[in-house]
Amino acid sequence: MKELTLYLDDLTPGQLSMKRLAEYLRALSALYGSEDSVHFDSVQIGSAQLKSFIDDKAFPVVMNQVREVSGGLGKKKAITAYEKLSELMAADRTGASIRSEGAQIFQFPSVKNEEPPLRIVKPSSIQGRLYSVGGKDETVPVRIEGADNETLHCEAGIDVAERLAQVLFKPVRVHGDGEWERSSDGAWKLIKLKISTFTKLEDVGFKEAVARLKAAGGVNWNDVSSAHSEILETRG
Repeated sequence: MKELTLYLDDLTPGQLSMKRLAEYLRALSALYGSEDSVHFDSVQIGSAQLKSFIDDKAFPVVMNQVREVSGGLGKKKAITAYEKLSELMAADRTGASIRSEGAQIFQFPSVKNEEPPLRIVKPSSIQGRLYSVGGKDETVPVRIEGADNETLHCEAGIDVAERLAQVLFKPVRVHGDGEWERSSDGAWKLIKLKISTFTKLEDVGFKEAVARLKAAGGVNWNDVSSAHSEILETRG
C-alpha cells in the first residue's frame, strides 16, 4: 500500500477535537475517492498529520483525482470535499498540503490573514418604521425597519424607550451615537445606534406631500429677471 498524508501546518494533534478530526476525515475521504481502498492509519505528531494508506491498485486513481481537483477539475463530490477542507482550514487558521512519502503532491492555498473590519462610532441619524421596543434591562433593545425592509438595530435608555413605545409602528427618525462597520467592498453598515433623541415622522402619501408643497408656495421664477443667476448664487 502507498502512504498519503494531509499535513495541517498550524495545528497539533492536541488541538484537534474528535469532532473536528471526523470532519477533516470525512472530507478527506470524499476528496480521495475509492473509499474501499483508502485506510486511515493515524494522526502523527508535529504538525497534525492525517496519515492514510491506499491500496496499490487504487493509488493512481486517487492521485489523479487529487491533482484534478487542485486544478479546478474533477468530480463534483471531490470538488465539494475540497471546498469543505478549505473551509475547515480557514476556520482553523491553518495552511495544509498533501504529501506521499514526504514528497509534496499538492499545496492548499494559503489562508489570508484578513484585517478585522474597520469600525467607527459617530453621531448618526436614521429613519424608518419603529416595530419593536422591549427588554428588561436598563438598556432597552429597539428595532426599526429601514427603507429596504432591513432591520436597524438600536438601543435606548428606559426614559427614551418609554416615549418611543408611544409611537410604536409609526415612522420615526432617531438620533444618537451610531457604530458603523466598513465591509471589504467599502460599504458601511450600521451595527447599532444608541438613541438619545427621536422625532415622529408624518406618514403621508406622495399625492398629499405634493399638495402640501404646492400649498406652501415657493419661488415664482417667471417673476425673476435672471433665474439662472439667482439659482447659482443661492447654491453658493
